[in-house]
Amino acid sequence: MMDQLIVQSLILGLLQGGLYALLAVGLSLVFGILRVVNFAHGEFAMLGSFAAVFAVTSFGMPAWAALIAAAAAGALVALITNVVVLRPIYLSRMRQKGEYTIIATFMLSQFLIAATTVLFGTTYRNLPGLWESNLNFFDYVYLSGNRLVAFSAAIVMIGTLFWIVYRTDTGRAWRALTQSPLGASVVGIDIHKYANYAFLVSGAFAGLAAGLLAPLMFVFPSSGVVALVKAFIVVIIGGMGSIGGALAAGLLLGVVEVMGTIFVASGYTDAYGFALMIAVLLLRPAGLFGKMGRAI
Repeated sequence: MMDQLIVQSLILGLLQGGLYALLAVGLSLVFGILRVVNFAHGEFAMLGSFAAVFAVTSFGMPAWAALIAAAAAGALVALITNVVVLRPIYLSRMRQKGEYTIIATFMLSQFLIAATTVLFGTTYRNLPGLWESNLNFFDYVYLSGNRLVAFSAAIVMIGTLFWIVYRTDTGRAWRALTQSPLGASVVGIDIHKYANYAFLVSGAFAGLAAGLLAPLMFVFPSSGVVALVKAFIVVIIGGMGSIGGALAAGLLLGVVEVMGTIFVASGYTDAYGFALMIAVLLLRPAGLFGKMGRAI
């Protein structure tokens, strides 16, 4: 029975970790390319989950179409954030741009939480899943169909992002920007355009991850805070700016949280992630896959 419980816990942790990774890769992508720490990333996810809920409840869309609405809403808000809030900062000549982007995105996140609360109230909402079944594998492992679908979608999307980064012109432009924005602009790369692409992908992934989590968790105005904390823990553990690190760290975080909840104490689920982050930083300050230079 103990072996079965360990296997069950490990698989549940990996399934949860895939969604953590999907939340974090967009944040890591933007940081790797522009060195922007985006504290509004959680609100991209929150607004995506609200878009998914209203797509189903108000427009009668099927659950799979609601995920498209979630990704579109996250991408749109991320694009507007880049154009209106962040671009004037990171393309300016002001000193300490990083500090200003942190302040600006933090204030934006508080505004979005307050605006969502005013518009939609504090009611907890939920989204129907894509596969409302409990699966039994050989009477040994029991899984939720929704979790399995969510994990599969997350892995496909992260794999697609890897393909974009390493096999397309957009990815080559992104990687050039990670090395030297000035050098990239000298050789003809449009910083504005590719920064917009990065934010579109970041917001879409955040919204999609939140839409996939919505059947498993409640949707409410401050739910983005939880998403942001998980995403930052994953990015710090994996290495700031590393997409591969975000994937590995997300899976690791999911396993640690589930194992700790089952075998240690269920009341300290969030603490296990912070403990893991502190341990990694003590051993590898740059993260598991972090580099001293700019990279994605």
